[in-house]
Amino acid sequence: MCSETTHTVPGSPPNHPIKTWLTLLRAPNLLTVPGDPLAGAFLAAAGAQSAMAWPAIFQCILASLSLYSGGLLANDYFDREEDRRDRPFRPIPSGAAQPRSVLITAILFSVAANAFAAEAGKEPLLIAMLLTVAVWAYNMGVKRLPFAGPLLMGTCRGLSLLLGAAAVTSSTPTVTPWLAAGLITAYIAIITAIARNETHAGQTRGGSLFIPATLVLVGLSGLAFVRWDGLVPVLTPHASAFALGLSAMAVVWVGVWSGLLAGSQSPATVQRVVGGLIRGLILIQAALCAMTGPIGEVGALAILFAFPVSGWLGKWFYGS
Repeated sequence: MCSETTHTVPGSPPNHPIKTWLTLLRAPNLLTVPGDPLAGAFLAAAGAQSAMAWPAIFQCILASLSLYSGGLLANDYFDREEDRRDRPFRPIPSGAAQPRSVLITAILFSVAANAFAAEAGKEPLLIAMLLTVAVWAYNMGVKRLPFAGPLLMGTCRGLSLLLGAAAVTSSTPTVTPWLAAGLITAYIAIITAIARNETHAGQTRGGSLFIPATLVLVGLSGLAFVRWDGLVPVLTPHASAFALGLSAMAVVWVGVWSGLLAGSQSPATVQRVVGGLIRGLILIQAALCAMTGPIGEVGALAILFAFPVSGWLGKWFYGS
């Protein structure tokens, strides 16, 4: 006598309350969130030559996770009619989750996020408030605008990085965190633009396949080989071999996943690629941390623990 173990896979309705909420929260993607404020904190501390304010940083990580979670729930709530047509397996159209419960939980996450940020200080609270407005504006309609939608989504992740930077410096963060936030913003904006086609077959132009990897290469190279004397860039290699290795891994990872979009793609292929590119954010975050010195390298190793776990969760839960 033998038994078959069944589990939720991407594209199938969840069959348990816990799995329902993990599906709504896109469990693989949650592990890409803590690295944003953590990288921002390391970059700000290195630039300002200040100590890491760990209690405030931890509060900012919780705030970022809460805002991200609330945003994902709000996304499913406001997209419920579209999902009934294009993604009937999602929790709300499949009947596994009630729209009202999803909306209330999204609001509670947003409130909790601002409470966490307030504990970290005035500057983190201000950024959290801006991030809250951006998240809800995106889900309530901006997402449907061709250019503004992806840009606003990218801005949300860029603000998440600056949230961690604000936990370390009481004044305006140094230049490096802003540059890193710009890199994250552009990277997520590109992924969001790709994800617009995840429910329709399509074809990608050859040249556009190189955009994500080129962006990561240029962005990480600039941060690894340029130091800032105030607002003056000074060309000098300062990243360790470990940081450069992580940067190379990020570029290769993004390039390989982007290459899967060559030619005609099915919706399933686009969804897999989007999930893979989001996961690549962990490598980018780890590289940014490692560029700040030995302590940052320890932070990079901590972030990297999320990389295989995110991949494992991706076998069970929808990550796009």
